[in-house]
Amino acid sequence: MARRDSHEFFERLGAVSRCLRSVAAQAYGTFEVGSAQAKFLRHIGRHSRISQADLARATATAPTLTGRALETLVKRGWVRRKRSEDDRRQYVLELTASGQRARERVDKAREGIIVRIATVLDDRDIEDFDRIATKILGLFEDSVGPI
Repeated sequence: MARRDSHEFFERLGAVSRCLRSVAAQAYGTFEVGSAQAKFLRHIGRHSRISQADLARATATAPTLTGRALETLVKRGWVRRKRSEDDRRQYVLELTASGQRARERVDKAREGIIVRIATVLDDRDIEDFDRIATKILGLFEDSVGPI
């Protein structure tokens, strides 16, 4: 690939990433949830009784951001912190009933984005993207950890 084309590819990849973040923020913002909070609601819903540290690691989110975002979810009554039955020194996170409803709104908004993308891509597009993404992620996995 020519040097100029490499730069254009990188810029285009960044534009796609920014666009997806913006569309997600807009969709989640309609019910006052940030992207990190949406990610946490989805992950806690799938992996209930997870510690805050494990949540930060599993979602590749800085511990400080994880703590701030979780505090908001706890204050809203969507996430509950409970003492771990296995290790009484540790707390685990789980969704409340209202947290489960918030997660369902997040899932519905996310599904809407996925459907919009799927309508413009055919099977070959998806295979090509997967091949390219696998190469790029593999290239940087050692330097940033598992993604």
